[in-house]
Amino acid sequence: MAKQGISTGSAPNDGTGDTLLAGTIKINNNFNEIYDKFGDGTNLVSFVSFASTAGYSTNCGIASTSVLAGMAASVTDNIDINTSGVVTSSYADIGKITIQQPGAITDGPVEVGFAATMFRIKADGMVGIGTSLPTSQMEVASFSNERPTIWAVAKGNGHGLRVSDAAISDNKSFVVTNEAYTGIGSTAPRCRLDVRGDIQVSGASTLMDQVNFNSDITEKVVGNFSDTFTVSAGGTFSVDVSQGSVVLGGLSTSVTTWDFTSVSGQNSKATTVTIINNSGIGYTYGDAVKVNGTPVASGIKWVGGNPPPSTANDDILTFSIIRDSTGVTRVYCSSSINII
Repeated sequence: MAKQGISTGSAPNDGTGDTLLAGTIKINNNFNEIYDKFGDGTNLVSFVSFASTAGYSTNCGIASTSVLAGMAASVTDNIDINTSGVVTSSYADIGKITIQQPGAITDGPVEVGFAATMFRIKADGMVGIGTSLPTSQMEVASFSNERPTIWAVAKGNGHGLRVSDAAISDNKSFVVTNEAYTGIGSTAPRCRLDVRGDIQVSGASTLMDQVNFNSDITEKVVGNFSDTFTVSAGGTFSVDVSQGSVVLGGLSTSVTTWDFTSVSGQNSKATTVTIINNSGIGYTYGDAVKVNGTPVASGIKWVGGNPPPSTANDDILTFSIIRDSTGVTRVYCSSSINII
């Protein structure tokens, strides 16, 4: 309600002012309004405010210790705290607290900062840091070219980061330790990358310095011994090295040109592919070769200087495709033929 003022009349005792009863009723109404707004109707809630020079409240506190539990519902508006002071806006079912500098306010229970640097909890439970529109339970977007997006500092021997299944199984965990050791399928990695389980790598992989293999090395095999190789009418035999490093089959005609595709185009790289020809008697192996569609001028460099003759039994041809640091490519081939 509006403040009720007491009419004092125009002159002393002229009979035009409020009666004593009417005046005291207005006084009670004014106090009732204050006690209803800032208390439970009987007691005031602790409220402290310090006004700034601009007239806005710079510090305020609303205590709940002296309010009945049911009075929590008396806060029925959103509370926006920004550089202009304290503003109460329209209330939604869940309400929200927005702490930000001047700018557009988006919809969410908790929002802090500008849109680009915002910490936000949306009404659907999505949490965004550096984004006002998270699309997952936790989405972190970098807004700095110099600072890391996430910086986890481990305490003691604990993990700086751990991701696992609901049962927190060691063999289903991804961890990063305080020594920058990464474990996949292991919570106690013993080196920079410790993987317990199978690894599948697609594309080129570069291994620097010394590499130790403490188990079997398995290559992918393409085709079956009973397959027939596809050779074009012009005698070109195409091999896609991305499909596997060992190719099985048998020739039904002579090969004049070897065409290797999907070979790494990076300098200082070597690719090895083995072709096992199951019975190709009467057919010949040609010298011409192409790598990724480009002819190699020197052709195949065979051990002994000449291609071997095909036999009625198994012939194993191992090709080494080598590209040096200047981009020059050569193809070498060693063979083991007539294997029974």
